[in-house]
Amino acid sequence: MPGAPERSGSPDDGAVPLTLGTAGHIDHGKTALITLLTGKNTDRLREEQERGISIELGYAELELPDGGRLSVVDVPGHERFVRTMVAGATGIDLFLLVIAADDGVMPQTVEHVAILELLGVERGVVALTKADLVDEELLEMAEEDVREFLEQTPYAGCEVVIVSARDGRGTVELLAALQRAAGHVEMHRRGGYARLPVDRVFPLKGIGTVVTGTLWRGEIRAGDAMVVEPGGARTVVRTVQAHDHEAAVVRAGSRVGVNLRGLDRDAVDRGSWLVAPEAAGHVCRRFDAWVQVVPGGRSLRSGDQVRLHHGTAQYLARVAPLEGREIAAGTQAAAVVRLAAAAAVEPNDRFILRALSPVATIGGGEVLVTGARRWHGRGRHADFLAARRAGDARAAAVALAGDSGWGGVVAPDLAAAGFGAGEADAALAAAEQAGELEALRPRAPASGAHAVSARWFGAGTLAALRADLLAGASERAAVRPERPFSSAAELAALAPALPVDDVDTLLKSLVADARLVAGEGGYAPASAGVLGAAQAALADALLARLGAEPFAPPTLASLVETLRHPPRELSRVLDVLARRGDVVRVDKVLWFAAAAVDASRTQLLAMLAADGRVTLAGFRDRLGCGRRSAQALLELFDGEGLTLRRGDERVPRRRRP
Repeated sequence: MPGAPERSGSPDDGAVPLTLGTAGHIDHGKTALITLLTGKNTDRLREEQERGISIELGYAELELPDGGRLSVVDVPGHERFVRTMVAGATGIDLFLLVIAADDGVMPQTVEHVAILELLGVERGVVALTKADLVDEELLEMAEEDVREFLEQTPYAGCEVVIVSARDGRGTVELLAALQRAAGHVEMHRRGGYARLPVDRVFPLKGIGTVVTGTLWRGEIRAGDAMVVEPGGARTVVRTVQAHDHEAAVVRAGSRVGVNLRGLDRDAVDRGSWLVAPEAAGHVCRRFDAWVQVVPGGRSLRSGDQVRLHHGTAQYLARVAPLEGREIAAGTQAAAVVRLAAAAAVEPNDRFILRALSPVATIGGGEVLVTGARRWHGRGRHADFLAARRAGDARAAAVALAGDSGWGGVVAPDLAAAGFGAGEADAALAAAEQAGELEALRPRAPASGAHAVSARWFGAGTLAALRADLLAGASERAAVRPERPFSSAAELAALAPALPVDDVDTLLKSLVADARLVAGEGGYAPASAGVLGAAQAALADALLARLGAEPFAPPTLASLVETLRHPPRELSRVLDVLARRGDVVRVDKVLWFAAAAVDASRTQLLAMLAADGRVTLAGFRDRLGCGRRSAQALLELFDGEGLTLRRGDERVPRRRRP
């Protein structure tokens, strides 16, 4: 095959096979056509051979003209066996849709095509079979009808090849068309740890338990340790086969048989998964998904019980749309899927939803995120899943951070949702630059200490967090003034969604802003009567300046100019000194040393005792200060109830007995 030589060769030559799945209505000739192409009758059960229809999945290997190989999954077409068809179609890379020329498009044709679309199968070929049963005019009409049908589906560009399994007509053309389709297939789920959905389990005497299936991902070799999920039973591979041939290794896309050692037959069933130990544990009963409802059918209402088909397993399930109460026919939306039993699902897996009664395919979807993260807003949850499906890591980060509130997000949160580490880091940085997110970055750790990752929050969240931490520290200091300091762990109770290290980073930022002080193993508000080392030095400088001219201290503006500190910072330190009793604030911008206030009060009392009155000018001269300072002190003493102003004089305030 041009451009894909790695697909050719024997099972052991390193080829990466593709899986071809058949689809179509009952008795339209799928099995006969596959027998013609491969030389193998895929109806392996006696009942199938007697009745002439496929009941179980059949398998064969098809060689293309260029030597490439396809693993063929032949699925039944009868409506009763659609669940088996779903098991076969899950995991295929391209399809062969079979439509009989004498019947045309039938109900199961339509349903099978809908299932292929829901499972994300993008490429395929249509075989118009039984050409020997109709004349040329009817054959031409049948082909036109098929093309009109395909125009209403995503497969309008598929090749339609006229064939007859009876006389071999069109066989060469069909193989060539399959080769062309295979050349355009993008292979999915190939790399990574082994993952095999089990469709058959049987014991072989003297050999052990054998499981079969189409390998979805990875490789399996003899001697590999494996795990059965759900359940977690452990086993070891004895031998492997690909399409009934012994092989040293089997690869994703191959039809394989695996002989297992040390595994109880009851530990594995159809619907189980055989996975590498590294892929074990991906089991849940709830996942987030993007759900599509087929057009022309019923809506999917929230809480409806449906049957969910995934891999070769089926489960009872309920689907809850995140926006509205239903997903209308022909539309798609984000939803939460809850299962009645644990399932081994992973992100990007496809599934089908069918109604219980009357039995019909309702829709299907794609698993986006597994697990049970609690979302606070359904709208943000839906936005996140839409971004996840679109691969928009930045939009996903904004939605996740908005819903996380004070908990914020870190890069691994996005990585857990399916975004690569580098992609997550770039998205967070872009959202921060756009002002959609803000980052909390811890200071560089000490040598040998564990590095702490940055955490991102919705715009405005950090300011709210800081305000709440400051309020909490102030409240605790007021309740217990003898112990004004609170530890970071204690204050972290105000933001339980945040790690203590991140809370400590926020508290340190409040210290840097002079709104908190650090000491005694914790933090206290700057107004609580405690000062940090830098603020203590500033307090000493302030006391020295106020003490230099005790009755004529400098104003706040003069202190700002001489000490070169912002007025807000100076005011905070002066407030602390006032709480301590070291200074007294006498008006909006004027503080006196407490000793100077005491001395001026003593002078005032002496003047009142001698003359019975005091004027502003006399008090000013007595203290040797300016008018403003004298006026401020007299108003302070008026407020204390020491004096009473009468005109331009102060007299002693008489106290009631």
